[in-house]
Amino acid sequence: MYNSLSIIGPGLLGASIAMSVHQKKLAKEIHLWARNEDKRATCLKNNWCDHVHESLEGAVKNSDFVILCTPVDTIIPILKTITPHLNPNTIVTDVGSVKESICTQAKTITRNASFQFIGSHPMAGSEKSGMEHARVELLKQATCIITPNECTDALALEKVTQFWSQLEMNPTHMSPENHDSLIAKISHLPHIVASALAASLSNIPNNQFSFAGGGLKDTTRVAGGSPTLWQSIIAQNSDQILKAIDQFEQTLKALKSSLAEEDLDGLHKILQDGQLVRKTIEKSK
Repeated sequence: MYNSLSIIGPGLLGASIAMSVHQKKLAKEIHLWARNEDKRATCLKNNWCDHVHESLEGAVKNSDFVILCTPVDTIIPILKTITPHLNPNTIVTDVGSVKESICTQAKTITRNASFQFIGSHPMAGSEKSGMEHARVELLKQATCIITPNECTDALALEKVTQFWSQLEMNPTHMSPENHDSLIAKISHLPHIVASALAASLSNIPNNQFSFAGGGLKDTTRVAGGSPTLWQSIIAQNSDQILKAIDQFEQTLKALKSSLAEEDLDGLHKILQDGQLVRKTIEKSK
C-alpha cells in the first residue's frame, strides 16, 4: 500500500499499529521515531520496525503516510516540526482521543501546504501503556473514528479510511466537534468517575482491598491509566467534559436525594435506567 510509513511514538497504540502494518504487509518500510534512546533500541529488536530515528525529520523524510501516536498535547507541536520536511501528497493522521482542538490547529498549519492532515481516533486503548503491552489484537474489530472537515481531500480521506479498515478496524466518519462531545460522555467521563471513585477510597488500608469483589475491580479498571496522559486529554476536552460531568452530577444528586428521602421508587428508577444502558452497551459489542 505504501513505500514508506512513519509512526511517531511507538507506545501502546503506535507499536500495535506497527505490528499490524508489518503483519498485513501494508508498507515496504516502517520508520519509527521515539524520544527515548532505550525505546529506540527496543524497537530495532522487533521485525515490525525497519528503521528507527532520533530526529523527527529523519523519521518522516520521503514518507507516504505518517501516524502521530504521541500524547494529545504534543501532536500539534510535532506537526509543526515535521511540516517543512513532508513530501507533497503525504498523508498525516493521528490517534488522539481529542479532535476539535487538534483538527482546528492542523487546518491552519496545512492551509498552504501540499500534504493532508486528517484526524483519527482508534477506539482501542487500554489502562495499560507502553509498547510492552502492544499487540495486533488490540486493533481488531475496534472502531476508528475519522474526523474530516470541509477542506479534506476526498481521495486522502478514502486512503485513511482504507488504511484503518485494512488493520481490521471499523472506520466511521464524524465531525471533530461531534467526536469530542460523544467521547466526553462515553470515554472521558467514565475515566474521571473511575478515578474519582478510586481516589475516594484512598483512606482504606491497603490490606483491606483483598476483601473487594469483582465489582470494584471492574468499576475502577480504567483508573489504572497514566495520570500524565489523561491529564492532557481531560485538559484539551474540558468544555465537553464539564457538560458531561454536569449531567452525571444531576443523576448522582437525584440518587442521593432518593436515598435520603427513602424514595425507593426514585432509587429503583435510576438503578433500572442504569441496567438498561448497561444491557445496551453489552449488545453493542
